Amino acid sequence: MSPTPLAQVYARAYREHADRPAIRDERRTLTYGELGARARRIAQAFRRLGAAPGSRVVIVSPNRCEWTEAYHGMALGGYVRTGLLTRLHPAELARIAADAEPVAVLVDGEWLSRNGTDWVPPGVRDVVVLGEGDVPPGCIPFEELVASGTDDELPLPEPESDAWLLYTSGSTGQPKGVRVPHRAVGALIRNAREVLPGLGPGDAALHTAPVSHFSGGIADVVTACGGLNIHERGFDAARVADAALGGEVTVLPLVPTMITMLVEELSARDAPRGRVGGVRVLPYAGSAIQPGVAARARAWFGDAMQQLYGASEAQLPITTLRPEDHVETRNARGLPRLASAGRVTPHVELEIVDAARRPVPPGETGEIRTRGDHVSAGYWRRPEETAETFAGGWAHTGDVGYLDEDGFLFILDRRKDMIITGGFNVYPREIETVISDLPGVREVAVVGAPDDRWGEAITAFVSPGNALSAAEVLTHCRARLGGYKVPKSVIFLDELPKTGTGKIEKRLLREQLWHGRERRV
Repeated sequence: MSPTPLAQVYARAYREHADRPAIRDERRTLTYGELGARARRIAQAFRRLGAAPGSRVVIVSPNRCEWTEAYHGMALGGYVRTGLLTRLHPAELARIAADAEPVAVLVDGEWLSRNGTDWVPPGVRDVVVLGEGDVPPGCIPFEELVASGTDDELPLPEPESDAWLLYTSGSTGQPKGVRVPHRAVGALIRNAREVLPGLGPGDAALHTAPVSHFSGGIADVVTACGGLNIHERGFDAARVADAALGGEVTVLPLVPTMITMLVEELSARDAPRGRVGGVRVLPYAGSAIQPGVAARARAWFGDAMQQLYGASEAQLPITTLRPEDHVETRNARGLPRLASAGRVTPHVELEIVDAARRPVPPGETGEIRTRGDHVSAGYWRRPEETAETFAGGWAHTGDVGYLDEDGFLFILDRRKDMIITGGFNVYPREIETVISDLPGVREVAVVGAPDDRWGEAITAFVSPGNALSAAEVLTHCRARLGGYKVPKSVIFLDELPKTGTGKIEKRLLREQLWHGRERRV
């Protein structure tokens, strides 16, 4: 069955579930009929501002109803959603926005009041402000944008036209946009509906992870089913515990770091073990989960737990660890099944390949690659990297792993240096560049250390040329990087280990931190 493209999924939901609640935040609720009408107005309003199918629109905002309204409007108009995190430093946003060349920018008013508009590319004429509060001169209030459009329908985008531009750093640390077509988002929705149990109009999903990332994919699945998406501006363990115990929430998408914090909160409350409230589906993704954390979470959430594995270049679920697979079984290598990413899902091809990209037998380690409708269209304006990563129609993930004797995928390492901390992708080169600008730094190498809460904790090894404290390094990073990219610790060494060609040998540094662990993510 071919996937239904994203815009068509939305149009069907507006029509079939017009009177049901679609989205809610702390200020208001919209039905599907109301959401559809406002999304069509937004699509028309952007057209009046000069947007055309394929134009990029940047949105910088925490989860809120306006985020979803704008996103739906972009999908209906054929504009390319470029959702960026408010946790990014303005300098980082500036680099990404310059690369995307958006026709317009939408930004949270509260965040804007603290950070200004200097990061907005000079060619962008229209800055739309979401939320309440003062609107800077020259900017457009969101409600004014909505009011300027009409409720007329535009032709729906073609399946291969871009729906998202997802930014993920490359091995050089430079921003790199992944083009995700309507077809691939439709595949995400189709594939997830087949592996997540019985979602329907009666479901309510609570989103505390950014909907610009994994949680937003689950929101699209819930929308396709006519359910309610509830938006929280951020994650707070106490608030999420209250909501989970309250009974309304049935779908609770989280990243492993959030699961750790939520389990700690439930444990501190001595909450009854077993099914928490009405939560019957707890999809989690974004980084590897510690098997002990998964086991503890299962004590409260039971068979609601379900892991989904995906990548920017190939939408989840490539594989899924189903509820019945959350068991203490160990494989031939001695790894617990809870350490796996599960089995391959329907409509998805997956292979493990060697350095020459030849498939290897089960049990042998190599790079993970995948093929199918869920695979993205390539990188934005990077033809050489597109040809390399998407050769032969496969998406080569850069993750290294193997399929065990029962068909479960174990991700052991990453071919590149990427660190996943708290569900966010972080590339060491970017942090190393910032630290190397600090006077007194002779050499620096950044790696991930094992961490039960964050998955990986960013660790900077620094060889100082003169007296330098860890506090100075961290203060320097906080002034130039988003908070989640700031190292958790700084280790000083007189000399960093080198290869025979003089390159810093990160493998030896990581070995100090990961010694004795087979899994290195």
